[in-house]
Amino acid sequence: MAKVLKGKPVAQDIIKGTQQTVEDLNKINVFPKLTIVRVGDDPSSISYETAAIKTMNQVGIEVESVVFDSNVEVETVIQAIEELNRDYAVHGILVMQPLPASIDRNDIARHIQPTKDIDGLTPMNLGRVVENDPTTLEPSTPRAVMALLAYYNIGIEGKDICVIGSSPVVGKPLTVMLLNAEATVTNLHIKSKDVKKYTKEADIIISATGATELVTADYIKEGAVVIDVGFGYKDGKPVGDVKYDEVSKKASAITPVPGGVGSITTAILAEQVTQAAWMMRSDEDSGH
Repeated sequence: MAKVLKGKPVAQDIIKGTQQTVEDLNKINVFPKLTIVRVGDDPSSISYETAAIKTMNQVGIEVESVVFDSNVEVETVIQAIEELNRDYAVHGILVMQPLPASIDRNDIARHIQPTKDIDGLTPMNLGRVVENDPTTLEPSTPRAVMALLAYYNIGIEGKDICVIGSSPVVGKPLTVMLLNAEATVTNLHIKSKDVKKYTKEADIIISATGATELVTADYIKEGAVVIDVGFGYKDGKPVGDVKYDEVSKKASAITPVPGGVGSITTAILAEQVTQAAWMMRSDEDSGH
């Protein structure tokens, strides 16, 4: 039976370190603050916002929410973001997704100041991921996957890894981050002809599609590590991309859903708020 890679101990480890960083910042009169921007009342957005607020409160980061109706003009949202960019008291900006169909995610991302972009949405921060810049504010879910692999001492260097899913939020940046860690990475997506041809050779399979129970036991080789980043519902129960019961019998290690990668992301966001606060303080000290 596979080792269960639970997210909670990873998150607690990150939170412990972040609490210490907040204390260190407070000593030099820096009080980290996050502003959450939400448009509309999508239930998954509200749930994630609630979880983020809880984590920020836990580590001592001030947090506020700016909420707009789903029919708001895009210019109004952009204006609010630009005001937050100029507000020296705000260190991090988090835009909840999904946005309503009338608002383009890329349009919003381009207006967030990269040094406050704690979810790694901006073109500049995504470019810095490609450059392997260690100071980059990275997309939170890929960073959570990397944190989970590191916590459980799952080696990446030289491994054959399959990432299923090519979204700009998870699949693409995660593929680059794994390449930066010197893995051999195959990215599979909806147009890939023969997914199993690649997954059956992989040492590590990471699925981030949102297609519930897509990955079955015949997708993986004996002893592979399986990381499930998907989330959906089947028969009213939360499930991931992986058919857990059958895959866990064949894998050497597997993440549960819920309780896996998703439970780490808000801890990553808190960590990146403190990272942004340090960077802002350093810029002030150097006169920028």
